[in-house]
Amino acid sequence: MESSVSTSTQGPDEFDRNVPRICGVCGDKATGFHFNAMTCEGCKGFFRRSMKRKASFTCPFSGNCTITKDNRRHCQACRLKRCLDIGMMKEFILTDEEVQRKKDLIQRRKEEEAQREARKPRLTEEQREVIATLVEAHHKTYDESYSDFTRFRPPVRNGPVTRSASRAASLHSLSDASSDSFSHSPESGDSKMNLSNLLMMYQEHSSSPESQEGDSSRLSMLPHLADLVSYSIQKVIGFAKMIPGFRYSSCESILTN
Repeated sequence: MESSVSTSTQGPDEFDRNVPRICGVCGDKATGFHFNAMTCEGCKGFFRRSMKRKASFTCPFSGNCTITKDNRRHCQACRLKRCLDIGMMKEFILTDEEVQRKKDLIQRRKEEEAQREARKPRLTEEQREVIATLVEAHHKTYDESYSDFTRFRPPVRNGPVTRSASRAASLHSLSDASSDSFSHSPESGDSKMNLSNLLMMYQEHSSSPESQEGDSSRLSMLPHLADLVSYSIQKVIGFAKMIPGFRYSSCESILTN
């Protein structure tokens, strides 16, 4: 009587992992491919022992026993015949020396992996907290969509602009950015006073004859660049304010260090 168990001998690369693994000898749950066939641990051990001892079995029945999980020990002859029928090969059996070498190799690889894992640098709890703080500050102050850029004055590319208009727009942008950036500092009043002096010096220099020379289109990018720089400064300072180490620093040290 032929067994109803599948005798497929497809290789591990062709095996469908979604299909339940069934031993091709007895129908028990298989643990993988052993000696070129999908089998359970019991039939794997039986085949290895039989081949190494060069055992010769005789069926006490008709020679066509149906091998199942429950009766696989009743007829060793038909069980061994079934092993050979599904493709199990004695050439795949390792000697005791080869088995020991394989075990030693596996153990050595485990030890090497453990050593590599132990040598990996480990972050302290404090370092992990710092990284988390930096990442949170970045996410809260960085606009991935660049939507704020739409508020910038566009650069004038098609022709020259008046020097007075460009200078006025630039000074206005710088003044707004500086006021926002320095507003958190107790010395903001002195800072604004120094900024006013700086802007007055810039106006005096711009009105000099030397500054009138050249193509007026050179200043066509100033409003756009002023907005861009002001925005960048505000974002950097906003990011720094969220870092614990910067919260207790003066405005001057934040900008100069």
